[in-house]
This record gives sequence, C-alpha cells and structure tokens, in this order.
Amino acid sequence: MPESNKGANARRLKANRAAGVGDETGRLPSRVKTEAIMICCEICKSELKVTKTNTELKLHAEGKHGKTLEECFVGAEGHAKEINARLEAGKKGTGGKSSGGGLTKAEQKKKNADGAFDMLSAGLAGKKKKK
Repeated sequence: MPESNKGANARRLKANRAAGVGDETGRLPSRVKTEAIMICCEICKSELKVTKTNTELKLHAEGKHGKTLEECFVGAEGHAKEINARLEAGKKGTGGKSSGGGLTKAEQKKKNADGAFDMLSAGLAGKKKKK
C-alpha cells in the first residue's frame, strides 16, 4: 500500500533535524524576507522606505520640497536598482509558480478554451450511426 503524505513529511522533517536545518521540529521557513531599506530626507529628516519605483520618495521630494529625488534622498536610485536586480535574479532560475510555460493567465485560459472547443467540435463532426 502506498505511503501517505504524512509519512513522507515525517521522514523529511527527521532528515532536516538530523542535518541541523530549520527550527527545532525540522520545518523550513517558506520565505526569508530581507530587511526593508529606509532612507532619510536630507531636508526634513523624515525616514521613508526605498521601493522598486520609489513612488513615495518622489512624491515627498516634489510635493513637500519642490526638489528632485536625488536632492532629497541621496542614493535612493542606486538602492532601487539593487532591489530590481535582486527581483530579476530571483525570477530567472526558480522554476516556481511564475514560470508557467511563459504564458500569462489570459493566454492559458484562451489555450484551454480552444482545446475544449476542439474536443467538442471533434465529437460533433462525426456522422450519426444508422440503426
């Protein structure tokens, strides 16, 4: 009789504990988050988080001070480039959910619908049998 997932998981956790990986029960964290990069405004000393697009930082610099991003937050563009580079590096070799054969959800839906229509039309195209 085949083994259940419970047994396979127990073996995996036992191996993790023996190898010293994970927490005390052998569970691995699903994702390790990196610390958010916070940067201070040079003019008003308010601290904001650096993101991929730095939208908040740009709005702060232009709206509150009427200056450019680099005048208010020195080095913010470099931090944003690092974040984007890390995200791109994570996407390339993972083979996870994001790499679904290169098709978007809309393209997959269309492909599945076309396949179902082909199967339906193939079944309807045959001649009826005479009794």
